Amino acid sequence: MEITRRGAIGGALTASMAMRNGVARADSKTVYLLTWGGTIQAMLERDGWAAKFNAATGYSVVLVPKATGTEIMATAIAQKARPQVDVVQSDLLPWLTGIDQDLFMPLDAAGVPNLADVYPAARIKDRQGKTVYGVEPYGDVFALIYNKDVFAQNKWAPPTQWTDLERPEFQGHLLLPPGTSAYGLYALIILARAHGGSERDIEPGFAALKKIAPGVVDWSNTFAKMSQFLQDGTAAIAFHGIAGALDMQRRGLPVAYALPEPVYLSPTAMGIMKGAPNPAGARAFVNWWISPEVLRYRAETYGQTVTNPKAILSAEAAAKLPDAARLSHMVEIDYYTVLANRDAWVDRFQRELVER
Repeated sequence: MEITRRGAIGGALTASMAMRNGVARADSKTVYLLTWGGTIQAMLERDGWAAKFNAATGYSVVLVPKATGTEIMATAIAQKARPQVDVVQSDLLPWLTGIDQDLFMPLDAAGVPNLADVYPAARIKDRQGKTVYGVEPYGDVFALIYNKDVFAQNKWAPPTQWTDLERPEFQGHLLLPPGTSAYGLYALIILARAHGGSERDIEPGFAALKKIAPGVVDWSNTFAKMSQFLQDGTAAIAFHGIAGALDMQRRGLPVAYALPEPVYLSPTAMGIMKGAPNPAGARAFVNWWISPEVLRYRAETYGQTVTNPKAILSAEAAAKLPDAARLSHMVEIDYYTVLANRDAWVDRFQRELVER
């Protein structure tokens, strides 16, 4: 989402002042949030939610924005010996490296009461599955997005299952993300599972992608490019997420989307730095961030699928997003297996698919 230049500069200046000399100010009333800018910066600064957090808890929040999940986690890991931020939020996969680095403190419902309300699968545990170190506030449910006009002109039936990406008529009309993106890795895993494999047996996924790779118009590494190709008919069907589909629809693009079973969620992960300057404020922020009020806003405004079932959505928003019944059947992925194999998969993806 576009934000005002004034808001962007204001956020950057605030972060710069907060981090002056590389050390966060020891202020018991300020919480330093390391995450993306974008919609979070717009929400906190432009739309007044930083003020709402202050009114609800007595704490202030300072955003320390980075562009990608990888940058977020690199920043957090660099601060391990002397943390300068309190709360860290990124994509789940890079965030998990923080658990391996002993970066986060445990979370429990005593310090973060709303933790008890989120779906159990949204409580992030260590490799042994014992200690909760983080929470998934929301995520983007994967979908097949297609150009309704192109489908109507060709009299194609809308997609209903993940393997529809392999339908012969779609060859030469496909948009898929590259393996360097989380979306590309999910496409690999989902197709592996659809053909009897899994993240522990990835070969069926590579076999399926090799079958359709010649029919891929573009391995779209940006959402803007994917939107343009779907809008002008260069491509007819894409693998992405509901949030992207809803954004396209808001902008008037002639797209619809399908949510094949099973449901897969690309989660956002949040945790508190061990040795954080303000652990009490950090717990207050995490608790507020996963509250029904905040998550309802994220779902209604940005099309994100939230993990607290107490966040009751409007009828309009609820009709566009997966309901609790569908989310209860959401597939859980062994992310630690994915993390261990990510580099090798990305290399193969580029060599065997994108660059072939």
